[in-house]
Amino acid sequence: MTIRWVLLLLLPVSTAFAGQTLEVEPGGTYQVRAAANDLTSIGMADNLRLQAVFGMESLVTISKDEAFGRVIIKPVSGQAFTLIVTDENGDSYSLEVTPVAGPGEVITLKRKSHRMNEALLKAERDLPFTRRLKRTLKQVAQGQVPAGYELKRRDVTVPLWVEADIRLVAVYRGAMTIEHYVLQNVSGSDMRLDEREFRTLGSVRSVAIRRHHLPPEADTDVYIVRDAGVGDAGSLRGESRERT
Repeated sequence: MTIRWVLLLLLPVSTAFAGQTLEVEPGGTYQVRAAANDLTSIGMADNLRLQAVFGMESLVTISKDEAFGRVIIKPVSGQAFTLIVTDENGDSYSLEVTPVAGPGEVITLKRKSHRMNEALLKAERDLPFTRRLKRTLKQVAQGQVPAGYELKRRDVTVPLWVEADIRLVAVYRGAMTIEHYVLQNVSGSDMRLDEREFRTLGSVRSVAIRRHHLPPEADTDVYIVRDAGVGDAGSLRGESRERT
């Protein structure tokens, strides 16, 4: 690795290299420029890391920087090319890259905030809880991020019952906190789930279970709803026990 390459990895965005900061959303396509004859660093803002970057080898060289969760690219020719980048949350973005004359740059991708302004947030909270809950859970169950919510993907195993493998896979934060778990029946018998089994696990406002009857090895989604600002990856932590 050249000295110049090392410096490119270590310099903050605000120093010697020109910088581009783009507000991005998952699935979006964005136009960027890259130095035709120099190195360009690409990464995420807000301490997110890039998980993977794909591009045509005939058009661009890609080197992953594991230490910083970024990538270094260099165009092979002056031809424009496309990069597909995926962050640590599993969300992908398409970058249409145009090589240009000039020094190396630092490109920072910043996810657009889904926070609502105070007036909209108050209006959301003023809705009857049941109506707000049904609407929000429906969107979450369909894989959407409700307006006013921020999604953080997780992969945390929760030792709750010896008969079940339970993983926290996502947390949605907004007017409420919604934790999405995947529960798998690892016992040799059928399992019947009841929302009341989860209501004693901290400050729980509501529980939704997609499938209540699980044969051995089957799994289901479980959504635990808490007040805003409550709940995190450790919400269900504890020693595994047998279901009573």
